[in-house]
Amino acid sequence: MENYSDFDKLTLTLFENKISSFVDNSNGSILKSFHERLTKKSLPKIYIIKENNLFLYIGTTTQSLTTRFRYGLNATGKNGYHGYKWKTSKTIQLYVWCFQSMSKQQIENIEAELAFLIRTKTGKWPLKQNEIHFNNEFDNGKEIAEKMLIHIQ
Repeated sequence: MENYSDFDKLTLTLFENKISSFVDNSNGSILKSFHERLTKKSLPKIYIIKENNLFLYIGTTTQSLTTRFRYGLNATGKNGYHGYKWKTSKTIQLYVWCFQSMSKQQIENIEAELAFLIRTKTGKWPLKQNEIHFNNEFDNGKEIAEKMLIHIQ
């Protein structure tokens, strides 16, 4: 059983397609980079990006967040990928949950349920969402998404 109140909450400042500062919102400390667990490879993660209380994006990755964000912030459209639509934001709030024991399909199911819950509660999909991976492979996805969303509203 995962602990949905155990997540990372950071404020990131962006400058010229790079993260220029990391602040841990749980204690106000300034960090040099992401928390160690967020840089682990092969560890499934769900992350939510907010700006001024607006939901911008929900993503999943098994990569290190350092690698994933570098790719999404630096993409120029080569090979068709333009990167994150929110990469021009100046300051964002990042919420990240790590899931030791879930498959890619389960994580993507939770991602879709989170996007739908946000749409239901706000009337809008996450504002800078590129795509959502829908599937019906995990019966507990909606319940988990609800538990996660409670912590960041």
